[in-house]
Amino acid sequence: MNKLSKTQFKSWQGGSQGFFNWLNDVQPHVPSTTGKYIPFEPLDFQRQHITQALATNEQGLFRYGTLVLSYPRRHSKTTICALLVLWRFCTRTGENIVCLANSSKQSASISFGLVRKIVLNTPFLRDFIGRENIYSEKLVLEVFNNLMISVPFSESSLYGQKISCGWVSEIHAAHSDDPMQVLASSLGDTLDSWLIVDSTVDAIGGALHKLQTLSETGEDETIFLAMVQYENLQDALDKSPHWIRKDWLKSRHKQLLPATFSTQHLNQRSESDSSLFAGADIEACKERLPLPFTIQDLKHYACGRSFACGGGLDRAYAFSLHGDNTIWTSVAKIATEGGESEYLVLNQESIFGSLASGIKKSIVKDNRDFRLNNVCIESYNSQDIAVWAIEQAIPCETIHATTTAQQPAFLELHRIVKEGRLKFSDKLEGLASEMSTFLYELVKGSPRFGSDKFRDDRVYSLAWAVHSLRQKELATYELKSILCNSSSSHANLCFLRGGDAILFCSETCPTYAQTLGMFNQYKNSKIESELTLPSFFQRLVKVNGVRIVR
Repeated sequence: MNKLSKTQFKSWQGGSQGFFNWLNDVQPHVPSTTGKYIPFEPLDFQRQHITQALATNEQGLFRYGTLVLSYPRRHSKTTICALLVLWRFCTRTGENIVCLANSSKQSASISFGLVRKIVLNTPFLRDFIGRENIYSEKLVLEVFNNLMISVPFSESSLYGQKISCGWVSEIHAAHSDDPMQVLASSLGDTLDSWLIVDSTVDAIGGALHKLQTLSETGEDETIFLAMVQYENLQDALDKSPHWIRKDWLKSRHKQLLPATFSTQHLNQRSESDSSLFAGADIEACKERLPLPFTIQDLKHYACGRSFACGGGLDRAYAFSLHGDNTIWTSVAKIATEGGESEYLVLNQESIFGSLASGIKKSIVKDNRDFRLNNVCIESYNSQDIAVWAIEQAIPCETIHATTTAQQPAFLELHRIVKEGRLKFSDKLEGLASEMSTFLYELVKGSPRFGSDKFRDDRVYSLAWAVHSLRQKELATYELKSILCNSSSSHANLCFLRGGDAILFCSETCPTYAQTLGMFNQYKNSKIESELTLPSFFQRLVKVNGVRIVR
């Protein structure tokens, strides 16, 4: 190093001012919203947290030995931690830095992987460390005798090491905090050592919650904790960093369960379990409707809109000691003008004794009446029903009630109910009752559905019925085909053939009559609508079959 570089290097030492000097001089490049790597520029809240975290005492030593950043997802907490360990790696000697995540793959691809990518995309760091010292799972800085490694999330990989800095990422999702504690215990004989933790909130009693409690009560003054939380969606929309897309955040709010959204995007610690459906949303589902529906009832309700029907079976053992019931549910998925289909419960019944004969009778009846597009049969105790359905040429699939299968089914049912797109007869008091007591619990960030305290067979059956139609796409209104016999030279101007006119030959055109019938049903179902017949056809009608013209 020349004299200038030595002066510059010395300015990188110390606490927060040294870190910000290093940032300004080195210009470490981090991932941007476009995928490109650009120089990191801390926002005000990040600068404040870094300044507080790197506070020093009168002897020039760090005030805090444990640094915790708890932010909502996509708020760059991992990026800040990566820059902190890189700064330490580049400005101190004899460093042994360990990056620990929930798995060896995550550590190498997310925490340490991010450090490695920052180095490779930052000209100064790439040259300073040297390409030959950048490995897939370690960095070596020979001139300072420094080493940074990625290790798997296990105690055995950490015992016996003398560590100067340990970085633990996303501890909320870890199956245990034992490896983190072993890592922390490896720092005690190194002056100015760090344990760095970045994570969203975990469950009550979790590793992060314990650190937060120790910090907030002042019981452990060596812990620094910076937490970013939002009160609700609107607060997050107003205060999130500029790179958080508002449409994305709104979409996550719609798709995620309330507790999951709260933990991931508001960084609020939720209770151990919650109701999947709000009471007001359940009440909005209930209407004075027939039970069971007939095909005439369904067509009248759909009012010309296209629909598809499916079913779901949740079967219990005969005369179950736990009081479980076998429930068969059939539903209709009905197209709407807005694009998001609504769902209508056509039939839900409890099968006496869980007898196969009763189950088959109900499925055959609904398939005859509504021509079911698909049936989801929960595999538990139902293999015989699945084989029978295949023999009867009834479209079906077996569902194993694992967490992987349950999550998309119940997440979608939750969203449908929340958005007011599920309707069922007010006579289905059992369904409404089970929905009001149907719980989910977050276990290491993943929801687990149902409860041993309350019955849930009707909700499971409904969820499988709705799930059975997940791949069925519907246009609002559908025509099987277009048949035009017109010999007029103006035929191409007809709205049915790509124009926007209604011709005189429409008086004898069967396709026009069918389209006009759907349009009249549409008008009757709308209090106000400015759509003309041609614009109605262009926007809302899909032709499924062939177009035959003269």
